Formats: sequence, C-alpha cells, structure tokens
Amino acid sequence: MSNIDTQIEELKKVTSTATNVDLAKVLEISASTIQTWRMRNKIPEKIFIRARQLAENVALPTPKGMISLTYYDVEASAGHGSLVEVEVATEINFAEVFLRDELGVNPKEVFAMKVKGESMYPTLKDGARVIIKRVDDFAGDGIYVFRVNGQIMIKRLQFQPTKITFVSDNNHFYQPWELTHTEIKNIDFEILGQAVWGGGKL
Repeated sequence: MSNIDTQIEELKKVTSTATNVDLAKVLEISASTIQTWRMRNKIPEKIFIRARQLAENVALPTPKGMISLTYYDVEASAGHGSLVEVEVATEINFAEVFLRDELGVNPKEVFAMKVKGESMYPTLKDGARVIIKRVDDFAGDGIYVFRVNGQIMIKRLQFQPTKITFVSDNNHFYQPWELTHTEIKNIDFEILGQAVWGGGKL
C-alpha cells in the first residue's frame, strides 16, 4: 500500500468511515478530491486537522442538505425490554429531502435509536437503527417505542376499545400480550414515539 493510501486509511479510522464515499461526506469534500490526493501524492494538512476534530467530538457544521438527528444510545429493546438508566445522546445525519419527502416527517419531530433483540425480526433486525417520530399518544396501529415500568421496548401495538395488544413480528418465539386501558392508567407507561423507518419505510 502506498503512503497516500495509508494516510487515507488512517483518515477513515479516525472518522469511523469505511469507504471513500463515506469519508468524503464526513469531511464535506467531493469523492473526486480523494483521487486528486492520489495524483498529487499529498493530502492537505487541514484535512488531518478536521479529522482530528471529529475524533475529539468537536462540533462541526452539518453538511448541506443534511439534518442532524439526536441518536439515543439506549438500545430500545425489541426483546423483553431493558432497563434504561442513562440516555447518552449523540447526533447522526440524514438527508432532509429523505425525511420530508420519503418519510413525510418534520425533521424537528424525529430522533433515532438502536434496536436490541430479535422479537421484531424480520421487520427490525438486532442492532438496526430506527427513526422515531415523537408522539405522546396513539396514532393508530403501528410500531411504537414506549416505556413500561422503567423498560424501553419497541413493539407493534394494536388498539382496541378496552385494551392494547403488544405484538412481536417474530411470533414463533414471542407471544402477544395485552394490557387493558385501566391497567395502563395504573402503571408506569408512556408512548415515546412511533417508528417510521428501520432500514426501510415502516
């Protein structure tokens, strides 16, 4: 591997990117610029400074056309629920046109989380990132992130006049369960949002 290729790979490590295209997006340069580095056998010093800023979590401007979403590293459980003690929020970027036109959501009303477990497979795989629209009430049947007795869960909720049914898409291993509206009023239960994307529109 040439010296310039070694430096490019080091930049990828520092910026946690895997491809030249991803590296270019993070550094806010065109992909062709990387080829120019190779031809000139030189990478400008400001590129290394920018990469180090990223590594040190220094706030950088959001790339044009992108929206910075809050990402909660709490691993919303898609299994039996996991007790959430600390919510550590970082930011990830999505194209504004994708959020508005494809998902039909206001970027200011959504956040991202990571799924843990296999109960919503194949709709949501273990480790999948999901985009959640903030809602504090039911908006019809769908996949919701909610807190119940201190646990964060993500399930498909079906609403009926007297009860709510909590359904796992992986129904071979996870059985549905129910709570009446009266039971819900007497426990710690809160709707946090409705999933609108999880590797595809939901």
